[in-house]
Amino acid sequence: MEPAVVKGDGNEKRTVMKRTPLKAPPKNGQFVRYGVSDPITLQGPSKADTLLSERMMEELEEQFPKETVEGMAHREHVLWELERVVIEWMTETGIKSGMPPEEAKRCTMKIVTLGSYRLGVVHPGSDIDTLCIAPPHVSREAFFSSCVEQLKQCGSVTYCVPIPDAFTPIIKLKMHGVSIDLLFAKLVKPLQEGQQLEEAAMEDEVLKNMDDRSVRCMNGFRVAEMILELVPNQEVFRRTLRFVKFWAQRRGIHSNSWLFRWHHLGAASCTCMPTLPLLCPEPAD
Repeated sequence: MEPAVVKGDGNEKRTVMKRTPLKAPPKNGQFVRYGVSDPITLQGPSKADTLLSERMMEELEEQFPKETVEGMAHREHVLWELERVVIEWMTETGIKSGMPPEEAKRCTMKIVTLGSYRLGVVHPGSDIDTLCIAPPHVSREAFFSSCVEQLKQCGSVTYCVPIPDAFTPIIKLKMHGVSIDLLFAKLVKPLQEGQQLEEAAMEDEVLKNMDDRSVRCMNGFRVAEMILELVPNQEVFRRTLRFVKFWAQRRGIHSNSWLFRWHHLGAASCTCMPTLPLLCPEPAD
């Protein structure tokens, strides 16, 4: 941006900022586009930008630290236990519906993560957004009744509240001290032999004839995966999102209703400035 003098309606002179032409990337000079919009700038960071970014990261690490290695290991264990409980419930549901035990075990699905956890932005005290992707023979009604009862019987679960009538139905629970939001999506048809669930979930075909509530839940997983595929540098995106979440939390606008917008804002910032890694240290030579 550079200053330019223009005349207003009353012939008074005023100074405005005039956009300067975009410069090519300093290394290869190739024009790149991530997503649907052209980048705002292709210029690399200045020394002042790098210095300010380092100071900002120091402040972020102090005020809004990442989850520790031990904390992440604990969360992985909690997710493993949650998936075990849900798979056992799915198996019992299949057997009660008349399926042979072996087939009921084979037709179970899994728990996938979404939201900030899947994007790799986790801090102490944050919850985990999860999605139960169920086979066609498992009903939503059973999930919000018998599955909830089975979760409540687990000694590690200290809180479990189903909200089946919400716009996006959810079970809110706490397992081993970790808060979890558990969503539910029901597949229209079983997966083909050898087909991976996470790969199938990214295909548009999986949404055909799916009920609206399941579509909304599936899109939470799909959008998170698409963001990670589209951003030019995942580490830059994660640090940017951490800063945006901290900024929102300090201003009292950090909630589930806003979180989806922050994910998109962080991704848009990275795709609009793909060669300006202000939050990422320079790679070693």
